[in-house]
Amino acid sequence: MTKWTPQLDSIEGPRYLAIAEALAQDIAGGRLKAGDRLPTHRDLAWSLGVTVGTVSRAYAEAERRGLTSGEIGRGTFVNVPASSENLHRWHDRAPGTIYMRSAPPMPGADESIIAEVMARVASGPRAMEMMAYQTQRGLMEHRQAGAAWVSRSGYTVRAEQITVTSGAHHGVMVALAAVTRPGDHIVCDSLTYPGIRSLARLLGLRLEGLRRDADGPLPEAFEEACRTHDTKALFVCTNQHNPTSLTMPDDRRRDLAAVARQFGVAVVEDDTFGQLDGTEPLPLCALVPELGFYIVGLSKTVAPGLRIGYVVAPEKARERVGSAVHSTCWMACPLTGEIAAELIRSGAAAEVGAGRKNEAVARSAIAREVLKGWDADCAPGANFLWLRLPEPWRSSEFAEEAERRGVLVTPSDPFMVGRRESAPAVRVCFGPPRDHGELRRGLAILAEQLQEGPGYALSNVV
Repeated sequence: MTKWTPQLDSIEGPRYLAIAEALAQDIAGGRLKAGDRLPTHRDLAWSLGVTVGTVSRAYAEAERRGLTSGEIGRGTFVNVPASSENLHRWHDRAPGTIYMRSAPPMPGADESIIAEVMARVASGPRAMEMMAYQTQRGLMEHRQAGAAWVSRSGYTVRAEQITVTSGAHHGVMVALAAVTRPGDHIVCDSLTYPGIRSLARLLGLRLEGLRRDADGPLPEAFEEACRTHDTKALFVCTNQHNPTSLTMPDDRRRDLAAVARQFGVAVVEDDTFGQLDGTEPLPLCALVPELGFYIVGLSKTVAPGLRIGYVVAPEKARERVGSAVHSTCWMACPLTGEIAAELIRSGAAAEVGAGRKNEAVARSAIAREVLKGWDADCAPGANFLWLRLPEPWRSSEFAEEAERRGVLVTPSDPFMVGRRESAPAVRVCFGPPRDHGELRRGLAILAEQLQEGPGYALSNVV
């Protein structure tokens, strides 16, 4: 346990908020680091001369901000900060390290098609037109291409429903900006895409993680949150859920849609990893189109550098979505929008996506083979797996030990919103390794580490 006593003299306001703010400052200043176990409620209350209830409220506020996570029976721990900086450390790793921390698309044999399309657009008669200012919701032909891309999922939409954004993450931001104001309450799965935490902080939203099971957030937890608060939006990842890789079944989508309709709550559905090939259940937003903001991009299926996303929004909110685009980036880049549109129109996007999916099927099969016998969620064709750790491993300790052995994986803290009640875990991504051999080596190192346990790791530190 870390011997931490916050300095509250210079912090105004209620004591519980002052404790949470002091915690944030000490994390930012490096006095507390990820994985540190904080004093018990009773011990900290005694050292500060406050009630246990005050400390409990302070720790609850710290969890709400994403600063800490509670582990039943073990205590409260400082989180790994949820930022792209921590998830995508490409350049500050030792030579020879096997990087399995971020989730880019799989390498594919057909990637040269992308360069051919880029050259065709660059030499085309409209190239310079794409360097000029355009409408904030995107050119009509780009929105038509986006509608065609979305409709591959079985959710048929029209171009006028589409807004072009600078990637799916930007799409989530403008959707939330369209339906919320600072201080509003929104909800999400208690295990979710880390970007929603940073967006909630940026927009000044109060984010609550809903209780979950293997199928995703529980409808009764969603209903309870709607009855308790004036909840404005539900954020959800339905296909290849990040980080578990699992797909939400149709009946769970319908149950969540029913609650959203009952309370008039917006649904922001991030389908970044969806294959849009008609093999997955109908999007949740298709069940409540009057409330749904359905968001897809090309980053995980075609090319991350395009930074093009498509938002399907209800008619009443489309202008607000466009205004949010205008306020944040003026417009999605027309040149990359044209490249994305030509990739879709020509069939190249579907071809590249199919090649990447085939590679994901192969790599996820290797992962299930190497880690057979360990507790992991790994859907066929997924870009990553969710590896639950046996006792007494903690997530941050396992990730740190894996890095010492030459493998970078992501601990569970960035994905958690609220109190953790499940086993500690790490996310392991398949896309970054150069080939199947490197992928096998990285997975084998993790399997060996699991077999040896933390005691062996610690006894061999020199």
